[in-house]
Amino acid sequence: MTTDTMILPHSTSTGIAPAERSVLLAGPAGLRHEAQGPEPVTVAIQVAPDALTVAANTAVVRLDAPMRAQCRGLAPLFLLRAFDGRWTPYTQQSFTGDDVLFVVLPGPTLTGDLSSANQVIWTGQLAERHRACGPKAVNHQRWFVNALPGQELEYKFTLQGQPDLWRLTTLILDAVRDGGLQDWICEHGNNGGFEQWDFDNHLFEITTPRTDRGYIAFIPAVNGTWIIRRKRFIADAEMRHEDLIEGVVLGPNPDLPAVIADRWGLRPAWGEVYRRVRYNVLLESLASGHVFSIMLDRCTDRAGLVDPLHQVEVEYVRTRTLRPVDFSLLHSEYEQLVAFSREFLASHGVASLEDHWSKLSWLRPAAGLQST
Repeated sequence: MTTDTMILPHSTSTGIAPAERSVLLAGPAGLRHEAQGPEPVTVAIQVAPDALTVAANTAVVRLDAPMRAQCRGLAPLFLLRAFDGRWTPYTQQSFTGDDVLFVVLPGPTLTGDLSSANQVIWTGQLAERHRACGPKAVNHQRWFVNALPGQELEYKFTLQGQPDLWRLTTLILDAVRDGGLQDWICEHGNNGGFEQWDFDNHLFEITTPRTDRGYIAFIPAVNGTWIIRRKRFIADAEMRHEDLIEGVVLGPNPDLPAVIADRWGLRPAWGEVYRRVRYNVLLESLASGHVFSIMLDRCTDRAGLVDPLHQVEVEYVRTRTLRPVDFSLLHSEYEQLVAFSREFLASHGVASLEDHWSKLSWLRPAAGLQST
């Protein structure tokens, strides 16, 4: 194959300081999956990604019509970000057609100029490094890792009155999109970072033995299967043990207490069904790749024995990175989003209690028990 390499300045990238110079390398998409030969066609385009520092885990490049034409049908493979005479390589992991997301590629930085020869050499080397990352490098929404397996980190605000949750959710969404949270974006490739849900939840409290205290909840899925969510905790708190099992075949009208007995040898103290209407704003950190959700929900007891519950929840969800997880940033970013949510509610006149009140505690009076 004839080598075809060039540096093309992109119209929106003028004025970039040399220390912040970034270049997108486009080439055959197949390079990400297997070696091509002998020399791939490559195109290098100067760009200005949305990213905060040279150490950022994630960078997003907007693709306008001129840039798409410059790529000439080639895939945006890698991003090179220059700093202090070295290039930090990023690999493409999410593509919408309007923009493309890159994450840092493990391995050393590159040195040298962007000559045609180096572009070809670097593209081949980076493709090898990309393939070495295995399945989590390219598999739609399977590249995420869970930094807290078996645990749930969540901060709850219990709202007073009858708030308009749709309006509040869209205001949060607009704030993120308008840059109100610096170095955060709406989760890339996930419906613009917005989700909405409406489902029943069959909740059963487990009181004994002490190590299993908490609840087991069953959610009927639209495909006829069930989702089982088991949470273990002694008292309402930010961090709880959580197990999530999806795709469970139980039939349309299962005996759920019997399922609990068969699977775990446990006997629920009581059970109740509630409906949950929920709106999620998914936020992705450019610094770390951590994804959090700000969830606003309204829960109503199907038996009508307790008043509806309105809450805002800030929760860690997943991480998009090829590097080791940065736990220090995970906790500081969590605290940042809690502070943002607190300020947001106050600025919009929404009274709230920061009580970590669980759905279990809310529903407990329906079973004739005292809420704790």
